[in-house]
Amino acid sequence: MTERVNVLFLIDYFHRTGGTEKHLAQLVQRLPRQIFKCSIVAFDLGANPLLDEVRDSGIPVIHVPVGREYVPNAWLRAVQLSKLLRTLQPDIVQTFHQKSDTYGALTARLSGVRHIVSSKRDTGALRAPHHFFLNRRLRSLFERVIVVADAVGSAVMTNDKIERTRIVRIYNGVDVQEFAPSTPAEAAESRRRLGISADDFVVGMVAGFRPEKNHDILFDGASRALAAIPSLKILAVGGGPLLDHYRRVAEAGPLHGRVVLTGEVRHVGPYLAAMDVGCLVSGSNEGFSNAVLEMMAAGLPMIVTDVGGNAEAVVQGDNGFVIPPLDAAALQRALVACHSDLSRRAAMGRRARQLVKEKFSLERMCDDHAKLYLSLCKPQRHTDEGP
Repeated sequence: MTERVNVLFLIDYFHRTGGTEKHLAQLVQRLPRQIFKCSIVAFDLGANPLLDEVRDSGIPVIHVPVGREYVPNAWLRAVQLSKLLRTLQPDIVQTFHQKSDTYGALTARLSGVRHIVSSKRDTGALRAPHHFFLNRRLRSLFERVIVVADAVGSAVMTNDKIERTRIVRIYNGVDVQEFAPSTPAEAAESRRRLGISADDFVVGMVAGFRPEKNHDILFDGASRALAAIPSLKILAVGGGPLLDHYRRVAEAGPLHGRVVLTGEVRHVGPYLAAMDVGCLVSGSNEGFSNAVLEMMAAGLPMIVTDVGGNAEAVVQGDNGFVIPPLDAAALQRALVACHSDLSRRAAMGRRARQLVKEKFSLERMCDDHAKLYLSLCKPQRHTDEGP
C-alpha cells in the first residue's frame, strides 16, 4: 500500500464554531483516509462541539499554547512545536490565520517541512500594517496560497505581494443534503417554535455579532422597509460580543417586537426553515461566507453586500441581490423587491440551491484540496523513491 500523504493543519485558535473552524473540521473528516493522514495543531484551543467531532473521528488535535509570539515564552513554544513537527514528519503543513502564517510557518520551515501552504480566508481588512510587512517578508515560505474567492486572491496579491502563479482558488463548500430546503411542515414548526407567524416576512442573517458584520445596517434597512412591509421580522442567528448591545437596540427602536435573536447555535438548519430571504451585510472584511452558502443550499434568495467573495456566490438578479456595503437604503430597496414578487423570490431560491450543487458542494471543496496536496507531494515522492 502506498504511504499516505501526511498533512498537518496549523491554526491560531480553535475555540468556537466559526466559519474557519467548521471548514477545517469538515475537511479533515472528509479527506479520504486511505490517501491522507491528517492532524491539527492549535495555538489556542477551547472546548467546542466541532472539536469533539474531530477527535471522535480519530483525527488528533494537539494544543501548543502560544500567546504573543514576540515574547521569550514564544521561543520555548517554538521549540516544542519544532519537536512535534520532527516527530510527526508531515509532508505538508497548511496554516490558517496570521500567527500560523508567520510564526508557525517559519517554525515549520526550520523544522524541515518541505511543503507549506497558506489558507487565506478573508481580504485582510482587519490586519495591522505590521502584519502585511511580515507577510511580505515571509511569503517565500509558501509553495501555494489557497484563497477562498477571487476577491481574496486579488487582496493577497496586493497586500502580501504573492505571485498569481502560487495562488489556488478553492471555494468553500456546503453539505447540500444537510441544508436541503425545508418542507412546509418543517417551516411551520420552526416558525411556531420561534414565535413567528405564517404571514410574517422573515429576513434572516447568520453571523456573529461583531463590528465587521454590520448588524446596524440590517436593523436600519429593515426599519426603513417597514412602511412597505408591515409584516417584516428579523431572525438574527449567532452569538458574539455585541449580542447584548443589539438586544437593547432591538427593544428600544422601531423594530421592537420584530426581532428574534437566537444567540449561539450549533445547527442553523431549523432556523433557516423559518426564513423568507437570507442576507449578509458585512461592511469590509469578508472572505467567502459559509453562512451564505448554507442559506443558498436551503433555497433562500439572498441579499449580500459587495464585499469579499459575496458577489461570486450571489449573482445580481439571478439568485439574489448584491448591494453596496454600508448602504441601508439599498438594503431597503432589495427587501421591498423580494417581498413584492413571490414568484421571482421563489425562482431566485431555486437558482441559489442549484448554484451550490454546481459550484459550492462540500465534495468539490474536499476534492480540490486533495488534488492540490497530491500535486505537491507525488512528484517529489516519485523522485525520492525512484522508478
